[in-house]
Amino acid sequence: MQDQQQQEQQRHAIICAGLNCLDLQLLGCTKSGQEEAIEQYDAAVYCAGGSAPMAATALCQILGKNEDDATTTTAASTADVYILTKLGDDQNGHLMLELMRQQCGTQATELCLVDPKVATAMSVLPIFKTGGRQCFFNLASNTTYTADDLIQQLHQLVDKPNTTVDAFLFGYPHLLPKLQGDNLRNMLATVRLQFQMVSQKRPLIGMDLNGVSAENHNDQVLGPALEYVDVLHLNEEEAQILSGVDNKHDLMNDPAQLKQVCHKIHQQGCVLVVLSMGARGSFLSVTSDAERLSKSAIAFLPQLTPDQACTSPACLIQNEINTNGAGDALFAAFGWVAATQSDLTLEQAGQFASLVAHQRCDTTTRDAPRYKAHQLLDMVKAQHLPPEIVSN
Repeated sequence: MQDQQQQEQQRHAIICAGLNCLDLQLLGCTKSGQEEAIEQYDAAVYCAGGSAPMAATALCQILGKNEDDATTTTAASTADVYILTKLGDDQNGHLMLELMRQQCGTQATELCLVDPKVATAMSVLPIFKTGGRQCFFNLASNTTYTADDLIQQLHQLVDKPNTTVDAFLFGYPHLLPKLQGDNLRNMLATVRLQFQMVSQKRPLIGMDLNGVSAENHNDQVLGPALEYVDVLHLNEEEAQILSGVDNKHDLMNDPAQLKQVCHKIHQQGCVLVVLSMGARGSFLSVTSDAERLSKSAIAFLPQLTPDQACTSPACLIQNEINTNGAGDALFAAFGWVAATQSDLTLEQAGQFASLVAHQRCDTTTRDAPRYKAHQLLDMVKAQHLPPEIVSN
């Protein structure tokens, strides 16, 4: 009876950590192509942006807010979501906290560090009518975010009784100058050790890349840390930079080169690569290192084989498009499903993540998704996929 009560009280948590910024989205922008042209937009909307808030928002929309959202009906698709990031104690920081609380619940912001000595990061995002966007960004508080900051805030969750952290999803190290190299490696090692000691379960560690360029990347930015990464999410250009291959190739149309790129990334330590190709879907690749694979925290590990790969199609969006946060949604969804759902295949995990990203990109479902996680899982398992799914 006591064991049953303890099991009922057990809470599962997902931590979304890393960069943040207050996004000012200029919706419906025109794009004439003239450098000094006066462009127009339809509306200006603020949202909690950056890897940590965007990933958390995507998860809370499909899992329900932390305050026991009644729309989440099954134990297999519930989790408390926490945002672990650094804000300033200023007007933009206060607005960020309010927006995150609206989207994710008050509890989700408990781990946020508010530092009166720094300014909150902000970005201005023209969202074009034709699709796509631009970004003007001030890193601000992110430049001072350290491993000590992160671990200190994390102790609040470590000390919570009966809490199992299923996944630690970290984003944008190339834009966090104090969370790179050995600092990044030591932080991930500490996270894994602390939560494994508390719950006897190794949390899945995911990493999402953004802001990677030939100028700011070298082997020491990520290299020491990738041995701790179960799931790495990046785009085509970033994959070419990390692997050091010729960036003139269209990877999706060159299968041999695509496999070579992923193989070189796997050699740096990560287990599973999720390579985003935008409207052409994503490519999922498993390491060829059987021993490294066996030690990963991926829930559907029994269904995986070394050197396995597959493609996951994108979804056709028939309404107005807003791709801000689409990559974060794809990464967060894949990270959650890889950490918690043991009965999926690699293909099904990719399909699930694609469906979550689809809802985030469509303006009609962006802030009010049509389907929750348990419904999307049922659709994927039954292969009752929406007609918007297209093959590449």
